[in-house]
Amino acid sequence: MNRFYKKLLWPILAFLLFQPTLIQAEGNPSKTSSVEEVGIYRLFETQITNSKKYGNPFTEVTLEVQFQAPSGRLIEFWGFFDGDGQGGAEGNIWKIRFLPEETGTWTYVYRWSDGSEGGKGTFECTPENAGKGILQPYNQNPHWLAYNGTDPVWLKSYYETGHGSLGQDFDWIKENVYQPLIDHGYNHLQVNWLLSLCCFKQYYLDGPEPETLDLALYKEGKPFSTMNMEVWHRMEQHLGWLNTQDVGVHMFLGVDGSQNEGPAWEKLTPEQKDQFVKYMVARLAPFANLAGWNFVWEVPGDRESHELGFARLVQKYDVFDHLRTYEDEFPRENEYQRNEYSFAAVENHQIAAPDKDQERHLWRSAWTHHMACLLGYEGKPVFMSEGNALWRRFWHERVGADQDDLRRGAWACATAGASFTWNGHAKEYELYAGGPSGLPFNDQNPFQTSEKYIQILAKVMQDKVDFYQMKPHDELLAHHQVLRVYALAQPGQQYVVFAPGGESFSLQLEKGAYSKITWIDSKSGEEITGSQVQAGENPVNFQAPNQETDWVLVVKK
Repeated sequence: MNRFYKKLLWPILAFLLFQPTLIQAEGNPSKTSSVEEVGIYRLFETQITNSKKYGNPFTEVTLEVQFQAPSGRLIEFWGFFDGDGQGGAEGNIWKIRFLPEETGTWTYVYRWSDGSEGGKGTFECTPENAGKGILQPYNQNPHWLAYNGTDPVWLKSYYETGHGSLGQDFDWIKENVYQPLIDHGYNHLQVNWLLSLCCFKQYYLDGPEPETLDLALYKEGKPFSTMNMEVWHRMEQHLGWLNTQDVGVHMFLGVDGSQNEGPAWEKLTPEQKDQFVKYMVARLAPFANLAGWNFVWEVPGDRESHELGFARLVQKYDVFDHLRTYEDEFPRENEYQRNEYSFAAVENHQIAAPDKDQERHLWRSAWTHHMACLLGYEGKPVFMSEGNALWRRFWHERVGADQDDLRRGAWACATAGASFTWNGHAKEYELYAGGPSGLPFNDQNPFQTSEKYIQILAKVMQDKVDFYQMKPHDELLAHHQVLRVYALAQPGQQYVVFAPGGESFSLQLEKGAYSKITWIDSKSGEEITGSQVQAGENPVNFQAPNQETDWVLVVKK
C-alpha cells in the first residue's frame, strides 16, 4: 500500500476505533479488563507485547499511538520498547505512557509502523488524586513559574547531587534524602541522575552499598545497541515517586556526558539524536514533574549540533511542552530570546568583566547574582541554576563564599524576580545524607543555619506578599550604595526591599497611604512593625531598625 493510502486509511481507522461502543480492551486487544482510573496530571501507563522478532526493536519499528481527549481533541504520541518490562534488555514488552490533562474518558488506538496488529484501549481521568500539572511560565507575569501557566508557585529548590545514588536502595534514598527535603517544604530539585551518564562514585557514603555502579544509559556513540534498561527503570523509580509528591525535577547534567567524561552527544549521528530524543520523550515526558529539559551545563546556546538542536528536537516531540533550557555561564549575552527555550538557567559569571580571572573575586557577591538574573530575563522565567554563593558543594571553597554570601545571593535572585536552587552539602566525592556535611537539617551541619535563612525567605515570598504579581524595580530606589540594595515590587500595591547591613535608602512609592510596614531580620526572622507611610511626589526615606543584620522591608497598602 502506497504512502498516500496509508495516510488516508489511518484517520478512518482511528475514527472507527474511537467509537465508545467498540472499545472493550486496554493494552493488548485480545485482553479485556475494567477501565483504569487515573488522576488528572498523573501518569497513565499500560504495556503490550509484540512477539515479532526484531534485530533491533529500538530502531526497526515504532509503536504509534493516537489519544482522543474527552473534548474530542486528538493527540499523536508513541510508545517505547522496554525489554522484559522489569529492567532487563531481553523481552518483547512495549509500554505506552501519557499525561492526561482533561477529566473524563480518554481513548487511544495504537499501531505498529511495520504493519503488525495494533489495538485500542480506554481509561478514565478523574479529579481524585490529581497532580498539580506542568510547570510553565506564569501567563500573567512570566518572571515566575506556575503549574499549567495559571497556578503560580514559588520554587523552594535544592540541588541534590547524588549521581550514583541511583545504584543504591531506593527506599533508603526516599527516607533519608527525599523525605527530609519534602518535610522542609522543598517542591523542586535540581538533580544529576536524570539522565544518567557519569560520576557514579558520587553516592551517599552513609547509605547502603550500591547495588550497581553500571549506571550509564549507553556507551558512547551506541545508544541503541548498548541501552541500559535497568538504568531507565531506576531513574523512573525516583522520578515517579517524586511525581506522586508533586516535586519538580530539573535535569542539570542533561544529555551531553562529555562535560563529565561520559558519552558525548556529538558522537551521535543526526538520526541517532532524533531517535534518542523521541525515545527519551516517550519515557519521561508523561511525568508531570519533569521541570526542565536541559542539554548540559555551561554552553553558548546557539549550536545547532548541540544544545539548540537538542531543544528543537524536544520541542518537536514533547507534546506536553515541558520547560526547555540550556545553562548559560555568561548570561550577559544569552540566547533565551529563541522560542526553542522556554526558561533561562543561568550562572553569575562575566557580569563585571569579559575575562573570568578578572572577576573571580566577585563570584561570591550578591550583586553578580542579581545582575545575572536581570540579564538572563528575556520575557521568560529565570532560574539561578549555578549561583556560586549558593553552592556549598563546589563553589564555596573555590570563591571563599560563606553563609552570609549564600543568604545575600538568595535574596539577590528573589528580588530580581528569579527562582534559584541552593546546596548545603560539602564536597563532590564525600557525599553524605546525614552528619556535618550532609543535608542541612541536623544540628551537626553548620549549614542548617543557611536552611533557616532560606525558610525565612520562603515565608516572605509565599506568605507576606503576592510574589507572582511583582517584578524587579531597582529604579525605584535612591540614596544607597549602587548594586547593594534591591527592590521587587507591584507599584502602588506591594514592595519588598533587601537592605544588607541595614543600609538606609529611599523608595519611590506611588501616591497613597501604606498601612502595612514590616521590617524582617533575614537572619533570625524577627519582625518589627513600622509606622504607616503617606506617599507623595518625593521618594520616602527608610532606615532599618539597626545596622547589625541584613533587613528586608515589606510595604503593602
